[in-house]
Amino acid sequence: MGEIKKQSINNTFLSYIGAGLGFLIIYIQPHLISSSDIGLLRLLYSFSWMAAVVMPLGIGSITMRFFPKIKDETSRHHGFFSLIFLIASLGALLIGITLYLNKHFFESYYQKSPEFPSYFNEAIVFAYVLSLISAYSLYSSSLLKTSFTVFLTDIFTRVGQLVLVILYHYQLISKDILIFSYMGVFLIQLILLIGYLVYHKSVSLKIDWSFFKTLPLKEIIFFGLLMMVTAFASLGIKFIDQLMVGHFFNANMVGIYATSVMMCAIMEIPFNSLDRIAQPKIAHAWNVRDVAEVSKIYEMSSRYMFFIGGFLFCLLWASIDLIFMFLPAEYELGKIAFYIISFSSLFNLLTGVNSSVILFSHKYFAASIFLFILIGVSFIANNLLIAPFGISGAAMATLIAIGTFNFLKYIYILIRFKMQPFTKHTAYIFISVLACVIPILLLPSSLHAVVKSLIGFSITVIVFSLMNIRYKTIEEVNKVFKRLKLLK
Repeated sequence: MGEIKKQSINNTFLSYIGAGLGFLIIYIQPHLISSSDIGLLRLLYSFSWMAAVVMPLGIGSITMRFFPKIKDETSRHHGFFSLIFLIASLGALLIGITLYLNKHFFESYYQKSPEFPSYFNEAIVFAYVLSLISAYSLYSSSLLKTSFTVFLTDIFTRVGQLVLVILYHYQLISKDILIFSYMGVFLIQLILLIGYLVYHKSVSLKIDWSFFKTLPLKEIIFFGLLMMVTAFASLGIKFIDQLMVGHFFNANMVGIYATSVMMCAIMEIPFNSLDRIAQPKIAHAWNVRDVAEVSKIYEMSSRYMFFIGGFLFCLLWASIDLIFMFLPAEYELGKIAFYIISFSSLFNLLTGVNSSVILFSHKYFAASIFLFILIGVSFIANNLLIAPFGISGAAMATLIAIGTFNFLKYIYILIRFKMQPFTKHTAYIFISVLACVIPILLLPSSLHAVVKSLIGFSITVIVFSLMNIRYKTIEEVNKVFKRLKLLK
């Protein structure tokens, strides 16, 4: 777990720089471009990612699960880099043709957001770029090289997006150039990622077919195809709400809703950083039947993520009026959605890396079953709730789907593997969250947003610090206090 902590801390540091950029974008972007333009970019991104996750035909999941059997530095991993490219390109060709032949359906479905279908062909190419980024990022994670991929994802792309938005605001580029350049930022990310793998001598253009024939190909192919569908369902929960908002309403509402979702995304940054490192570790532990290590990672992921997520949850609730004060008035429509999505994010963090625990075990098919249930619940809930409740309904649908999904995974892991991530520290953190949120909610509405934010921030820092000092929930926090000579 020590290596996980070290790399997770590095990744979290980079991710929070990216989060700062993300919040800067949240504040600046609505003043620079219209909510309709923001919605168009989000629809393109969400749709392309949904297609991108299927295009590699499960090679990313295969990499995470089977790479320990493939890893061989002397042969540059038997040309696995080129095999990833070959399979992902074949999948992109198949999926791309399928989407293009059904273009009329998407044009009809998004009649209320007509600009999006006009970039449909470009979105397919964009999806191919994203699919390669996804596959090679997982390849890099399997090599335990994650910091640069975090930099590219959380910092580089956001800086590029911010620059483009500023150029578009000052009419230095047209909308078409904005869209094409936005996609181009991710193409540059892919090129840099490949360059990084070349630098670490993990690229070979020659595929060692004789080696790959020695692997259990039937098992690998079945796993890859199953995980392809599973990944589609998994990513669907992140984007289906935005895509369906674009169906029921115009791109303006998509932009407002996406902005509220992005505010809550800061809570899950530590989870994404830890999960990048935890996945190959869990895969290796299951491969050598080290159940104790899997259980340890499961418990620690829940404790660390609930602590950090709970702390950020309280800070966001304390600052919400201040955040919306700097946004155009129309974004007030997203405040209720923000509250609901923040609960969803906190619950997701509470349950730790449960998906990875199941996914990399010999019972990986269970993850697929739960994800199919998830996407079904999400689709039904969004259809039932968006029309009457608007974007708040989309947020409620996400909360219902995420809650159902994580509850099922918790019960399954408890019964099948005799593991559960909760300890007495979970209760301490939960009490701390309540001790912060209740006073924040009781603050007079007449208080200025800045004053309310400062009071809420102070309460949160004091409560979480005292709790951690008393119960040593996250020892690394107390080590920081000692370095600052706040503790003996």
